[in-house]
Amino acid sequence: IPVPVLFNISYAGTISCNTMVLILIICISIISVNSVSSLAPVAAIEDIEDIPVGEPVLVEGGLVVTVLKKPTKCIKQATPGDNLKVQYTGRLTDGAGEIFDTSLKEGFPPYAFQLGVGRVIEGYEKGVPGMCKGETRTLLVPASMGYGERGVPGTIPGGATLHFTVELLKISDGELPPPAREKMCYERGEAKPCSEIEANKEDL
Repeated sequence: IPVPVLFNISYAGTISCNTMVLILIICISIISVNSVSSLAPVAAIEDIEDIPVGEPVLVEGGLVVTVLKKPTKCIKQATPGDNLKVQYTGRLTDGAGEIFDTSLKEGFPPYAFQLGVGRVIEGYEKGVPGMCKGETRTLLVPASMGYGERGVPGTIPGGATLHFTVELLKISDGELPPPAREKMCYERGEAKPCSEIEANKEDL
């Protein structure tokens, strides 16, 4: 679409707020994709104390996180174990791609999940920590942190890159479940983790 059609009032008339937000998301997505190759990856997004608005951050594994909006004051940040409520829109490829899922459907409640327990894809688990209530981010998720090479039949092609726009509405305290107890096996009458015994067999 030519730029004048979007921005010149004589062509387009009054531009709604939602339209302007969509334009901003698309523009930032294009900038993010073009500039990611020059970024040095960080181990974890929460390691960055203050992410500048509009500047993409590359996380190890290929995830790209971009902050679109921050609240005036951040009282609490999302951490593993917290229970979160978000509004989201998922698109294929980038911010201009086809929508495959959204929580913004009429009559649908915000999406609720607990962070850090594997209930969402890895792109969420690694892209949401550190978010504040009222913050909006985009997550450009590689297939390896999304639905892999299999995808979701009829909805997401195998190997697809996904683009999520996520607004955090609510954070409430929660606790991570205790780690699963490792299965124990016996070797010469001594109890040891089964994984350790198997590893010793492979070394022989």
